Amino acid sequence: MADYRIETVRTGYRNWTARNDRGAEVRMAAADDADAQPSFTPVELLLAAMGGCGGLVVDRTARAVDHDDLRIVVESVSDPEDEGRVGRIRVSYEFELPDNNPRAEEVFARAVRLTHEKFCTVSRTVEHGARVEAILPDGTVGFEG
Repeated sequence: MADYRIETVRTGYRNWTARNDRGAEVRMAAADDADAQPSFTPVELLLAAMGGCGGLVVDRTARAVDHDDLRIVVESVSDPEDEGRVGRIRVSYEFELPDNNPRAEEVFARAVRLTHEKFCTVSRTVEHGARVEAILPDGTVGFEG
């Protein structure tokens, strides 16, 4: 598993830009901040990461099924037990299975299963959790959980 590094920089009040080492950027802001639109909220980026990761895995594991029209919709669908968390997350894989491949349904179902059981780092991390530590400017640990 590769290590990742993202730099998130404040670009205004409740307005942030995340950058990776390859030069890609994405804007983040509060959903209710009209001056910061268009942007994603951090939770929307988490859901987008789950959809993107699932799509990348399906591209690799379901090559035998033409899925060019695949659309993955990821949404939070229930109230969490804790206000500061997302409850249940639903990942919907939407497209019409091709008629010319009798194994398409089986191959695609296996690809989706492998996405969440083995290959998608994002959904597996969300499902099982990850340890988090926050380092303060002086190098001390401000939070570890």
